[in-house]
Amino acid sequence: MTISLLYVDAGKGHYVPAKAMSDVLIARGYDAPVEDLFIALDARFWHWFCKAEWRFFLKHPVLERIIHGVSDNRISNVILRFLAKTKSIRTGFLAWYNGRKPNVILSTNFLGGVIIGELAAYYKLDVKVYVYAADAFNNPVAGFHPNVDKMFIPSFVGEENLERQGYSQDQIIRSPFPLQQSIEKMERVSKREARSLLDLEDRFTILYNLGGEGIGSDRLIKRLVKEEVDYQIVVVGKTDEHTKEHFLAITKDSSLRVHVPGFVTNIGMYMLASDIQAGKAGANALMESIALRRPFLLSQVLYAARDTTRFFKRNGVGWVESSPKKQVELIKTYAQSEEVRAEMDSHFDKLPLIFSAEAFVDLLLRNANQSR
Repeated sequence: MTISLLYVDAGKGHYVPAKAMSDVLIARGYDAPVEDLFIALDARFWHWFCKAEWRFFLKHPVLERIIHGVSDNRISNVILRFLAKTKSIRTGFLAWYNGRKPNVILSTNFLGGVIIGELAAYYKLDVKVYVYAADAFNNPVAGFHPNVDKMFIPSFVGEENLERQGYSQDQIIRSPFPLQQSIEKMERVSKREARSLLDLEDRFTILYNLGGEGIGSDRLIKRLVKEEVDYQIVVVGKTDEHTKEHFLAITKDSSLRVHVPGFVTNIGMYMLASDIQAGKAGANALMESIALRRPFLLSQVLYAARDTTRFFKRNGVGWVESSPKKQVELIKTYAQSEEVRAEMDSHFDKLPLIFSAEAFVDLLLRNANQSR
């Protein structure tokens, strides 16, 4: 069986789950290539546009919430379905499809769902079209397509949103979150052990995640310095020398210890070494943090992740707060109160989520085999 996994190059949030699924499938003997949707379709302009748009909106989150909030509707859905049938897209799709001959096409981006769903129906293809909602709590209305056979989504919140969009209960499957194998298979050492392995001090630790594009500010760090806390903050993600020097300079004469390893390949170990994670969170960083039982303090929420706030309020495993003053108040309360930390632990115990690429693939194959 060939299961083609398609993603869109708009951050790592769509690639990482596709790669996690592929790694498990290949280990089990399946043909499971991971490809960029628009490279596969030979649609170079749309490949460039999606990446450029994503980078622009990361730097302008207010604009992102306005523009995507206005454009995520049925009109955009109709436009996308029309574009899917333009000659260039159809030609690229047929060349790719006839070369791959997939039994299942799974997209980790809504664009793949609407485009592949439309083309599979147009050509009456004998192929199963699946979508994994990488944002975990929602999938855009613009990506709706009735020809999608299964919509996989990891949360109750997401399941409710898909039902409101018009997907049937038979189409929606609440799935495990497909953790990348480096985290799923990682030994769960204690905070003290993780800190020792990473040459960090054994004190209350904040993991400040700037993401793959280095999106963040120094406002939280400056506020922590002002409050004279004796914590440790570890800055990961894309950083240059200027950023590192700046963070070190503003904490030079303070009780706050700062470490700036920047981009790391063992992010799971850094999560284990931390007490909380903060910053900008894509779905992967957020869900990986929760999988390792580390609450996340979100400083900004993009439109695509708007239901994260509702998820946090319902399950109590993190916070959404843009004010540095209030952020530090939340951090201090969590750091100083054993009762608050115990309550947070109890929330993790009750969390209605499963984190496993292995379990996701079990579910995927069960559905694919039933449909054959």
